[in-house]
Amino acid sequence: MKINIKFTDMEPDDTLRDYAMAKVDAFGKLINEEELEASVCDIEFKKDTHHQKGDVCYAEVTLEVAGKIYRSSKFEKTHEKGIDKVKDDILQSLRVDKHKRQHKFMKGAQQIKAMTQGDA
Repeated sequence: MKINIKFTDMEPDDTLRDYAMAKVDAFGKLINEEELEASVCDIEFKKDTHHQKGDVCYAEVTLEVAGKIYRSSKFEKTHEKGIDKVKDDILQSLRVDKHKRQHKFMKGAQQIKAMTQGDA
């Protein structure tokens, strides 16, 4: 998986970069090997200071897998909390799509079995 990390309105932080890379590695569990090699993950961190209650951290992840795009963004007090919540949202979307694919496969297999048993 190709991972691009962008820092907007803030200095690049290696610890935050490593933390994000570790969290994004969890996507590989739900994506098969062929799709994983061709997938692209864009991560953006931004610190927004135009709020009444101090700084607000923004984390956004865009994952492109096999032509399908998963995107999530969150405003949190820290970038770590933001990336955790974004990761959870995208993992949930990946789980739902994986379940749908498996269900369609099983339904098609059942129909093929019914056709072959009906002909015999």
